[in-house]
Amino acid sequence: MAINLYLVRHGQTWFNKGHRMQGSCDSALTPLGIKQAEAVRDYFQDQGINFARAYCSPQERASDTLEIIAGPEMEYVRLKELKEKSYGAFEARNVLLWPLHRLGKFRVEDNHEVVERMERGINLIMRDAQDGDNILVVGHGDSLSQYINEKTNHREFLGLPNCSFVQLTSNEGSTLEYVRTEWPAKAVKIDQITGE
Repeated sequence: MAINLYLVRHGQTWFNKGHRMQGSCDSALTPLGIKQAEAVRDYFQDQGINFARAYCSPQERASDTLEIIAGPEMEYVRLKELKEKSYGAFEARNVLLWPLHRLGKFRVEDNHEVVERMERGINLIMRDAQDGDNILVVGHGDSLSQYINEKTNHREFLGLPNCSFVQLTSNEGSTLEYVRTEWPAKAVKIDQITGE
């Protein structure tokens, strides 16, 4: 038996749509983001993947996505360790300003700090996991990607589009190993929502 973690990035938000840095600040899911989360929910149901436990970051975009995927009856835990990287003065600003952070005058959360925080969160999740569990974890693109890149050494992993996921597995207490990346929401288009 194995423990399977499904690390899912939240659905599209209004800040994503407007090309704004999100980080610690929050933004609601767009209609497309809601449809993306529904596509992930349908994918897991079609694959017969049922979750024993569910966790998310304390940010609303993550919990809203989790509630759509897991349904209203699923209890879940919000872990502050799973929150998105803090972009400091760049929060809510256009992503085109992000290269300015390299000037060193702006305080942003260090990538090493992000990975350490994420590792603490994943360790808390794994502490309570039982053999055979499928565990849903909904978080954020940057923090999840940094954790996956650092802890799995999977060189072909290029990041997480909205409502894509990575499956990690642990066999008999072994370290987490990369299994796959899937993007069930890839085919969801805005014209399916607006009718245009």
